[in-house]
Parts: sequence; structure tokens; C-alpha cells
Amino acid sequence: ATDSLARARLMFGMGQGFGDMDSTARVITGIFSQMCTFYGNSFLFPIIEVLGDLLDTKPPAAPPNLPFDENSPAPDLGVDGSFWVGIERIHSAAKAFDRELWAEQRKGSERVWEILEATGSHTSLTLAKDQRVSFFQELEERGETAILRALDTISTHVSWVLVAGSENVLKNRVLKMGDRSGGPYAVPAGVALDNSNSPAVKSLTFCLRAQFVNIQAALTPQSLSAFWTALSMRLYDILGTRLLQHYYVSMVGAVNLSRDVEALRSVAMLAGTDHQHWDMLRELLTLYMTPPNALKTILVGPEGDPNSGKGLFGQAGKVQALVF
Repeated sequence: ATDSLARARLMFGMGQGFGDMDSTARVITGIFSQMCTFYGNSFLFPIIEVLGDLLDTKPPAAPPNLPFDENSPAPDLGVDGSFWVGIERIHSAAKAFDRELWAEQRKGSERVWEILEATGSHTSLTLAKDQRVSFFQELEERGETAILRALDTISTHVSWVLVAGSENVLKNRVLKMGDRSGGPYAVPAGVALDNSNSPAVKSLTFCLRAQFVNIQAALTPQSLSAFWTALSMRLYDILGTRLLQHYYVSMVGAVNLSRDVEALRSVAMLAGTDHQHWDMLRELLTLYMTPPNALKTILVGPEGDPNSGKGLFGQAGKVQALVF
């Protein structure tokens, strides 16, 4: 491409009163358009499409054996580190292409922008700018599609660890000990508690922290914030659904649940700013640890007025507080 630009300059002139400026502008614009089409449609776009297609959003059928060994590499939650390396390299290749061929504001570069500026052809410069914008928009859209597929894949594998893995641990406990289980937080009164998280949460946070390192290296800070915030909300939805629809939470089990929520909140806040849902969940968990005779005060405040705007009715809303 740079050789073609040089030949065009030699054949038609560079500007500043020398040569056929209109012909130069048309030829340079044509070369740039062809290179954008080739580099995009024949190189970058297919690669990023394949990267997304290779991701399998379905987790394994068999539940994971928890907890994972933290002395070994963390399971990738369906998205291998090479995916994020590929995303980063495509981004770098696109920037290098733009820097070497378009080279805006680089005096003496003898690249597309400088040549078109010298010809004085506003029409050709506008067409070339539109082609450049179109190239990056197409790349961005295809990149977003691949990254959203990665988000879906990680989300389904989060559910695989948090739900299938946790319930497999409980199933094995029931078979060995013969106790009944209403979920990981149905801990009977009088049972001694340790300070560790549940196997599912411990394993999941181990995997997410390892995944975060790969994602952080591949995405811009803005994209990382958006991606991790979306993942945080999906993680919250998965946990909330199990709590409200499938699990029984005892007063003793609520202590374990509070620790697990704190661990998940910690990893969810590695990036992004919109994490109020975790703060609200921490407040709502006090309902599980409150004796029945103190529930009213927790819900509506010390005055006992449901419309006072105090208590969990005021903080989380009546509907959400009552659901919990």
C-alpha cells in the first residue's frame, strides 16, 4: 500500500502547484478504500468473527468438582486466555494500520491524510474519512458481538459453578451424612461455623480474578468497566434467583451467605462503578439474620410507620424488601 501511494505521487504529483491534483486525490482515495476493504473483509473481520464463533456458551453437562485447586491454573469459565489475546492483537493491528496508512497530522509521513490535504480536494478527503470511519465502525461492531458472546459464555459458566457445582457438593453431603438440604445456606442451629466461603463461591471468585487479568489486558478502561459491570449484574441475578426461588436460608446460614456475598461483591467491584445492587443485597441479608420479633423495626424503622421512608422499606423499596 505504501509503495502504491509513492507511485501515485510520482505519476500524478503531490500538490503545491505541481501535477494533476484531482487525479492524485482520486487515485489515493481509491487505494485507501481498497486497503480498508481488503484489510477489513479479508483479514481482521473474519478473524474476530471466528474468535467469537469458537466460544461455546454451553457449560459442561457434568457439574464441576469443587473446590478447585488454587495451586493449579484457574478454569477459564469457557473463555480461554487466547481469546482476549486475539482481541487485543486485532485492536493493535487496526491501530497500526491506521497509523501507517492514514497517519493524520503526521507531517512528512507522505501517507493518505497528508497527500489528500496537499491536493486540496475536500471531496476526496471527505470520502476517505468516511471510509476510515466505516472501517472502524464495522470492526467495533464485530468486536462487540464477539465480546458479548464471551460475556454470555462466562455467565453460563458462572451459573455452572455457582449453581450446579454448589448443588453437587450438597448432594454428596446428603448421600454421605444423610441430612436434608434446602440449599447451601440451610444450616441448622447449633452448627459450628468456620470463616471460609462456600466451595462454590471460593472457586468462582478464584476463576473470576484470573479471568479479570486477561480481560483487563485486552480491553480499554472504558470497555473493561462496561463489561465487568454487566458481568457483575448477571452474577447478582444468578445468586438472587437461587436465593429467592430455590434456597432456604436459616439464621445461621445467613452468616455464611453474608460472607459469600461479600466475596462476590469484592470480585464484582474490580472494575466498573455501578455496583449498588450488591450494597442493597448486603442490607437485605439482615432480614435473614433478624429474629421475627425485630423484623418490623428492620423493615419500617423504629417508629413503626411503613410510610416513614426509613428501614428497608425506605432503602430497598417495599416490594423488594417483602420479597426477601
